[in-house]
Amino acid sequence: MLYAGLVRAGPEKQGNTLNARSSLFSRDSDLTGLWSGEYWSHGPDAPVPFSAHLVDNAGSITGTTLEPNTFAHPGLIELSAEIAGARGELSVRFTKIYQAAPGVHREPIFYAGTADRNFTVIDGQWTFSHNGHSGRFVLVRVSRGATAVAATREAALELKR
Repeated sequence: MLYAGLVRAGPEKQGNTLNARSSLFSRDSDLTGLWSGEYWSHGPDAPVPFSAHLVDNAGSITGTTLEPNTFAHPGLIELSAEIAGARGELSVRFTKIYQAAPGVHREPIFYAGTADRNFTVIDGQWTFSHNGHSGRFVLVRVSRGATAVAATREAALELKR
């Protein structure tokens, strides 16, 4: 599912003119967008795929994650969680708490990682708050939020011409 419809791109005012090719939002220097990745536990377990929708508001990060059920009630297909945290220049830290469901724990999981300079990959470690269990995670950007919307609209306009 793409979240492009959640963020509106529009013309940006430059001086007294409007520039239809730029948007009100710049996603080249923040983490807003749709991400896809995996996390690993120490041991023989296979990596768990997950997606994340992040909103980066001046370094304050909020969002949601979605992953296959690997530990909760067998009647659940997917698990969702809320995330909240912060971003430094390239450092990323957030806490993930699963949404309440049968057999789903509500213990915070701390994520700390580093984004590449293009804000397309985040690589780091996750740690359970209550027992110190930890592992690695990697996220790769799938879309850039408003920039993706603006590019789609611009391409559609080009096709109509």
